[in-house]
Amino acid sequence: MSYQPVNGPHLLAAELTLLGAFWAFALLIMPAVLPSFSSTRARWLNWLLLDNQRSVLFVTLAALMARALVLPIAGIPEPRINDEYSYLLMADTFAHGRLANPTPPAWQHFETFHVNMLPTYHSMYPVAQGLVLALGQILFHQAWIGVYLTTALLCGAICWALQALVPPVWALIGGLMAVARLAVFSYWMNSYWGGSLAALGGALALGAVVRLSARNHHRRRGTALACIFAFALLVLATSRPYEGFAFSLPLLGYFGYKMMQGATSGVQLRTILLPVIVIGALGLVMMGFYNHQTTGNVLEMPYVLNHHTYWPLPFFLWEKGNSHLVMVDPVFDQFMKTTAQNYKLAETNSVSGLAGIEIGRLSQNWMFYVGPVLTLPVLVGLLSSVFFKPRLRTAIWLAVFTASACALCLYNLLHYAAPATVVVYLLAAEGLRYLWEQRERGHQAFVIAVCATVVVASLAKQTGSSAINTVFAFPNVRTLIAQQLVNKPGDHLVLVSYDMQSHYPGNELVHNGASFASERILWGRSKGKEIDVDLCKSYPGRTFWSATTDDTNVILSTLDLCK
Repeated sequence: MSYQPVNGPHLLAAELTLLGAFWAFALLIMPAVLPSFSSTRARWLNWLLLDNQRSVLFVTLAALMARALVLPIAGIPEPRINDEYSYLLMADTFAHGRLANPTPPAWQHFETFHVNMLPTYHSMYPVAQGLVLALGQILFHQAWIGVYLTTALLCGAICWALQALVPPVWALIGGLMAVARLAVFSYWMNSYWGGSLAALGGALALGAVVRLSARNHHRRRGTALACIFAFALLVLATSRPYEGFAFSLPLLGYFGYKMMQGATSGVQLRTILLPVIVIGALGLVMMGFYNHQTTGNVLEMPYVLNHHTYWPLPFFLWEKGNSHLVMVDPVFDQFMKTTAQNYKLAETNSVSGLAGIEIGRLSQNWMFYVGPVLTLPVLVGLLSSVFFKPRLRTAIWLAVFTASACALCLYNLLHYAAPATVVVYLLAAEGLRYLWEQRERGHQAFVIAVCATVVVASLAKQTGSSAINTVFAFPNVRTLIAQQLVNKPGDHLVLVSYDMQSHYPGNELVHNGASFASERILWGRSKGKEIDVDLCKSYPGRTFWSATTDDTNVILSTLDLCK
């Protein structure tokens, strides 16, 4: 594969060893340190916990500061994945003041993965991620700043959501654990396609609904919470629509139940229900308008159009797929074959094969979201919630519905389950709280060891935690080619050919921005000299180049295409 998460048995052993070492150390020093800590707590921690907003701001700033401090090590990420380039195309489109782009001339040369060419040129993905990337591009001239800010806000939102369900100090700990695991070296922070935005929507939705059910808030506060809830649902609908819908179902049921339980007075209708309905309806209208501008059909999402146009494989267990589609381009054909192999689609026809796939999927997601160190706290939090904490049971249903939706989908990437991220940190915080309140030295030492291990393991970039960034098996050939052309005068068009015996289709070079006329380097597919020559009429004045690569090496040479 062209990329892979840095986790595995060695990380399992490393984290557990580190946990054991911290546990032993905490047992030794607790008698001397804990009384001193308790006596000085009022001087700093109580001040921080005195105001919930102060804690949320602290967690958010901690995320911003933590990632800023490692900029000399991690830098600003370069896009490598097909999905990332698709999101960046969307951001560039929005930054140019458009919802979609006209189909470029000779568009067959520029077809690429996760991008629609007809009836307009646009990304197939929902708009939320593109909007935050566009914000970074417009305001800071760097799209990644949108990811940076969103991930920091996610950590703050997790703290805010937890404050409605656990004591403030444990909400703060949960938020800071999210900072360590997600906001430093995680691929959510260090790419353009992570799950931060969907996870942000999930945290805001849960925190708002729980607070709305309290009934002890003023009208203005109730309206504000209702607006946050509706906005969070929109974020879910425009980031991960399928999994976000599954996550939202228990919340909507809980919201409706609490509204009915309160007899739905006229005040509730005006201050709570009406804002949710108005914002939701406005969001649906805007989504329909975007669909119309991109696909020409109010009810057809760009994702669905791309599926019908390019994707012969099924998406869900009950689907047969678009078997009538024939992949003319060998790169697209290889992409579909590799996808079927990577996700073991042939094994889904048997119960045993499907069970193996689901177990492997659950294992991967557990390793990323929970990891070995948080496993026991999460399980303790789960059991204590089921048997002793009725208020937390709704959060468990959120995880169950999200996991069930993911299980019905044939494909799985770690950020698909992102809406339920807040549940992991809620259960972890609740589990740690339960262990700490047992008042036993070994339990409290274990809580200290867990917190220390989460921080240290997550900050070890090369050997780090289960939530670490991804590592790429191939050099960035696009960058290598661009570096060779940077000092060449004029505009360029690079026609790419692959050594199909060694090419991994996830390592694609043909990606372009929103405005072909202003791009100094355009990337296209060579379809043979007889067909490529048509590009001379469509893109006059450019220097044409041939780039042949096996994903590791590249041969770049000029083309006398227009003579």
